[in-house]
Amino acid sequence: MSTRWCPKCHGEYREGFVVCADCGVALVDSIPPSTEARPHAPTAPFLPGDDVVELATLGIVEAELIAAQLRVAGIPAAVFGIGAVIYTGVRRARLMVRRSDLVEAEQFVAQLSAEERSGMPIADEDLASLAEESTGGSDPATGASV
Repeated sequence: MSTRWCPKCHGEYREGFVVCADCGVALVDSIPPSTEARPHAPTAPFLPGDDVVELATLGIVEAELIAAQLRVAGIPAAVFGIGAVIYTGVRRARLMVRRSDLVEAEQFVAQLSAEERSGMPIADEDLASLAEESTGGSDPATGASV
């Protein structure tokens, strides 16, 4: 199988393609040497000179969820996996932020934790008390009176 190349963007194509889908330029058989510096897309939200520190070590799913929330809040964050834990089967990961964002990130995560606690399930005793105080209503799924 022959590989074809775009002389403009250096995109790689399988055999059978003759024009670059992005540039509209005819493909060539060998990649030409680059005459200009190609932009480098960052692989993480950090720049090469950033001083990056660990915010927390968490389960990988929780770390990814918190990192996403930090990024939405404007705090660059990334997750670096540190392998599998044999006995629990839970893969742990390091949640990383810039040192300059560490205090703000810690406050943000503390606020998330407080919000999670406020959404905790209601204790059985509290639920029973609420049921006794209830004046009734209807089940939204069936319309039955409760």
